[in-house]
Amino acid sequence: MTKYNIHDHRIITTHRILNRDLNEHQTLFGGRLLEIVDAEPSIIASHLSLRKVATVGMEDIHFYHPFGLHDALTMTAYLTGLGNRSAEVFVKVTGQSLETGERFLGYTGFNTYVVVDKNFSFPAFELIGETDEERYLLSTYQERVAKRKLARPENQALLDHISLD
Repeated sequence: MTKYNIHDHRIITTHRILNRDLNEHQTLFGGRLLEIVDAEPSIIASHLSLRKVATVGMEDIHFYHPFGLHDALTMTAYLTGLGNRSAEVFVKVTGQSLETGERFLGYTGFNTYVVVDKNFSFPAFELIGETDEERYLLSTYQERVAKRKLARPENQALLDHISLD
């Protein structure tokens, strides 16, 4: 089985908050943050599969602290689990005031990407984490998968009652 060190394949990007990113509260618009935490982490699944991927879920999304005009945000994403055609990626966003240097945790969440090619299967990888955070998230992947499977009937029941009107 091929070893895959998730720490070596992290995506890290830093963004400066600009006026155009702000909402009426003068903090980062949540939709702008969701755009960042969806698009860039998908690179991990694309790189690993060398195929087109699509986002199928964003779970356990938590906004902890707002980002303001004089803040920079750093998005860190890494693989935390693989299914047959799916890849789970953990995303965290930290902030830093560009005026005081104060750092804070702003966001965490898990994204699931699926390879569009239905004939594709990820090869068997042994996922290796270096940090306590990475090892913990790898060790709890199956629990998150089980939670998603349990939620499927409830999600289907909701869909059965949604109209297009």
